[in-house]
This record gives sequence, structure tokens and C-alpha cells, in this order.
Amino acid sequence: MKAKPEIRRILDLAYRDYHSHFYREKDPVSLVHRFSDPKDQECAAFLAALLSYGNVATILSSVSNVLSRLEGSPHKTLLHAKNFSFHGFRHRFTTGEDIEIVCHWIQSALRTHGSLESFFLDKNSRQSPMHDLLSSFVERFTSLSLPSHLRETSRRRTRNLKYLISDPRRGSACKRLNMFLRWMVRLPDGIDLGLWKGLGTEQLMLPVDTHVLKTLQGLRWTRSQQATWKVVEKATERLRVYFPADPIRYDFALCHLSMTGKTIRIYEKVE
Repeated sequence: MKAKPEIRRILDLAYRDYHSHFYREKDPVSLVHRFSDPKDQECAAFLAALLSYGNVATILSSVSNVLSRLEGSPHKTLLHAKNFSFHGFRHRFTTGEDIEIVCHWIQSALRTHGSLESFFLDKNSRQSPMHDLLSSFVERFTSLSLPSHLRETSRRRTRNLKYLISDPRRGSACKRLNMFLRWMVRLPDGIDLGLWKGLGTEQLMLPVDTHVLKTLQGLRWTRSQQATWKVVEKATERLRVYFPADPIRYDFALCHLSMTGKTIRIYEKVE
């Protein structure tokens, strides 16, 4: 597969126009940047990413709601709290019970490994396909112990929790987990934070949702009407042709281009 100059030009123009602080403030990652401690940023980013589905205004409201209940320091609260209260919270399919369960899972990961990064990684992380790393993380994370009063709740909410924390083995595009990894792994550029050192940017996969899928269709990189892991793999492979060391550098720009209601074809005749 060879790079096409016209496609590179389109990608670079989108990056120029949309990879900016202005669009960051319209993105859930803006709420992560409000914390200065990397430990808080990691925890806030994970919760923010999981809730990043649906209308952007609702996402920002819901993420702000959750983070406000963690008493100023997501890391300290998640690490030390005996209980979590998200009574009355709801974000589309996700309830306060779901967030309470996720917070207990985060707490277990922090207590056993010190950070979500350490929990995510293993000795072969640099060589393993992201499909396998994500699947392993999801399996281990969602198997962590829960307080007795949440065990029946977790069984009752299994379907919703599987949607919230998706697994590529089920064909999911895993948009939110891939976006979380982008925030954590890509070097700090005013949008992404570059907190994790155990993965390389070349390993990252494109976070594909309905917005990015439309752009991929506009580029004629897929005919699929659904965001699936297969679409993620094919799109990321295409992007590696243009930027092998950092294939998803264009993700934020492509997503926000589509969110404005515009298509990638606006650049076809730009000089």
C-alpha cells in the first residue's frame, strides 16, 4: 500500500484546522486537563473515556457529574474510599450502579498495581497486538472482586457493563478504550497527555465511532455501515502508511471535522 499525496494533504489540512485548543474545549479530554496530578488525570481520563458516547453536550455534563463526586482528587478518592455514591446518575444506558461498579474495579486495580497503566501492561506489551492487550485488560479488569452488595448488581447489569467496557473479541471497535489509550500514550501536545511510557504510539489503534466512520467512508477506506474491530484494523493500517510512528495522530482532527457536520471532501479543492 503506497501513500497518496492527495490523501496526505487532506489529512494534514484536517490536522491543521481541527487539532487545536479550540476544539479541545468541545471534547471530554478538556475535563481531564483540569487536573494537574498525572495520577488524577489517568483516573479521570478512564472514566471520561468510558462515558464518551452520545451527544457531546450530554457527555460533558455526565463526565463533570461523575468527576465532581470524587472530591477533588479522583485518584485519592478511588484509592481510599470505602464506598462510592452515584445515586441518581444516568448517562443514556449507563446508571449510577454501573459507575459504582467501575469505580470499585478501578480501586482494586490501583491497590494491586499502583496505576491503571501497570494493570494494563504485561512483560510482552510492546510486542503484543493491541487486540490481545485490550481483550486481556477487559477480561482481567471486569473480573476484579466487588463488595458483596454489588455482586448481584453486576450480574444484573452485565449487558450494560459489557457495552461500557467493550471487548474486541466480540467484534467491538472499542472506540472509548482506544481513545483513552490515545490520551495516555501519545506525546503531550495540548490535547493528548503522554502519561504512559510502556506502550508505543505505533501500537495505537484508531478510535472509530459513527463520526470517524463517516470520514473513513468519505476517504473510501471502508464501505462498512458499522464501526467494528475489522474497520479499526483496516483504517489504522491505512494511516500507518502516512505516519508509521504515530498512525492515529489524525484521530482528534478527523473526529471533530465530522462532528461539525462537514466531510473530508471539503479539502479536495483547497489549494
